[in-house]
Amino acid sequence: MDIVVENVNCMLAARTPYYKKVIDRISLHVPAGQFVAIMGPTGSGKTTLGQMIGGLILPHSGVIRVGPYQVNNKADRHLLWKTIGFLFQFPEHQVFEDTVFDHIGAGLNRLGMSREWVSEQVKQAMEAVGVCYSQFKDLSPFQISGGELRRIALAGVLVTEPEILILDEPTAGLDSWERSRMLSYIKQIQDEKKMTVLYITHRLEEALEYSDRILVLDHGQLYADFHPCKIQDHWCRLERIGFVKTPLLRFIDSLEKRFAEKLPESLYKEEQLMSFITNLSREDL
Repeated sequence: MDIVVENVNCMLAARTPYYKKVIDRISLHVPAGQFVAIMGPTGSGKTTLGQMIGGLILPHSGVIRVGPYQVNNKADRHLLWKTIGFLFQFPEHQVFEDTVFDHIGAGLNRLGMSREWVSEQVKQAMEAVGVCYSQFKDLSPFQISGGELRRIALAGVLVTEPEILILDEPTAGLDSWERSRMLSYIKQIQDEKKMTVLYITHRLEEALEYSDRILVLDHGQLYADFHPCKIQDHWCRLERIGFVKTPLLRFIDSLEKRFAEKLPESLYKEEQLMSFITNLSREDL
């Protein structure tokens, strides 16, 4: 489903002394199946934008359409929520059941499905995020590690087969290996299911590695919108609002100084950069 945001505004604490405009005249279009990273300084409106698209917060003006559904319409919102999966900054706060199996299957059980069918769906969801069904299904969610708990929370979202996945920094607090592992599962599932992913993050390296598009917000406005391969073209503007180059981007800068011509735009990912270096002759270096 396409996401269309048209001239949307959102205020917090409206008509009070604490009034703040958190989203300011944003318009954008996200085609179905895109992996979009939403970035920006703290307080830029990233989370608010994600929650508005998911129908958790209503805009004060403007229109948000997700596929055939209009977020401002109450009946449409109830239908929309059946097609969207939310994973928030601390997914463990979404875990309420006594066992891993019960947590992941909770949404399906409410639909009145047979236990056999629910078991198969839960098993598939757990395997999709790299969690062993037989080993973990009867454990309490709070008997397992933080990384495993994040993946269990993700499985609980994916089991309902959402068309759109909204992720609000779900890897916060994980080490680099667990972050990479979880995002690799998300990307793999997104590719297989052709789902739309909105990934709210502070981590530029993750946005460059996994996204098809980067949206940058600042003071509630859409500050930049570009493909990751165009990161260098936007860097001067991004630096003004606090962006810092990743080690990979700094290495690319130093590598460019050795060449008379500009390096290929595809080198914003580690894999492409390593392939490029491997194919260079000793004379090139």
